[in-house]
Amino acid sequence: MNRKGFTLIELLATILILAIVVGISSYSIISLIKRSKESNYNLLIGHIKDASELYYQECKYANNSGITCTEDGKTTLGDLVSYGYLKGNGTVKSNDNKNGNYTIVNPMNNENISACQIQITYENGNIEVTSISTNKSCPTTDEYSNALMDDEK
Repeated sequence: MNRKGFTLIELLATILILAIVVGISSYSIISLIKRSKESNYNLLIGHIKDASELYYQECKYANNSGITCTEDGKTTLGDLVSYGYLKGNGTVKSNDNKNGNYTIVNPMNNENISACQIQITYENGNIEVTSISTNKSCPTTDEYSNALMDDEK
């Protein structure tokens, strides 16, 4: 008999090799995406901190009539976007606004964090940003503090 084709063993070996290659590639791609999200999140924290400092300085020293400043330095991330201190990284569309509003989205879980509240104070010669939100998706005070340390390096 002169049959041409692959045996079952050859096919199974080929499928096994392809499965191993796909598994290794998938793991690498998932790790790359996770590192990218963490990097984007850390950049966002730095941008929020810088925007908060500009907002604080405008409120305390420039008396900018285009923004609403509170005496206690409390604001939300959404306010920093609407006043132009921070560029939104996502949009939320509603029925009344077909173009969408720019919002702040947490790159780690894609949740809208525009409502996250912060308090900006001036202590020890530095502008301090403190998280006053209880939402788990909101950046923490420690993350803002770490961004300050990264700025000093």
